[in-house]
Amino acid sequence: MTKALIILTSILLTTINSFGQADTIFKKADHYKTNKFDIAIFPANYIDFIPGQRFSPTRQEIEKAEIALNNNLKILNKQLVNQSSSPIIHKNLHKYKRQYFGYIDKKGNRILLINCFWSEDKDYTDRWLTDRIIVLDGGSYYWNVKFNLDKNKLFDLGINGYA
Repeated sequence: MTKALIILTSILLTTINSFGQADTIFKKADHYKTNKFDIAIFPANYIDFIPGQRFSPTRQEIEKAEIALNNNLKILNKQLVNQSSSPIIHKNLHKYKRQYFGYIDKKGNRILLINCFWSEDKDYTDRWLTDRIIVLDGGSYYWNVKFNLDKNKLFDLGINGYA
């Protein structure tokens, strides 16, 4: 039992070090709010199971992604998956809070994972600035999309289903 605990502890410490989080401890995301959006920008040292090497997105990179969301989400969302009895996401973009996470994929592209949830959901009042919001089901009240900063392209739209 003790040997297993030592091995598990060693793996945990190695994982933390591999994410570059031994030197700095994550406390809170950068809260970036304008009259058009309400966003949490998570730094590279936030622990999560996001693939690839992590980086901290800048506000300028977020603004670039926001322009793409406003201009191209409707095209990406043309099939309206899981939006028959919940909001149509591109028509209600201003009603979603967003969490941004940066990583570099296997091809070296800088990718922003954009995690979105309905802003009127009061269950996440402060937690959304310290933890990634993950919800099973809920329809289009919860969705995510990726943005390739290098190619200026939205992709991989995922909208929650229903139980």
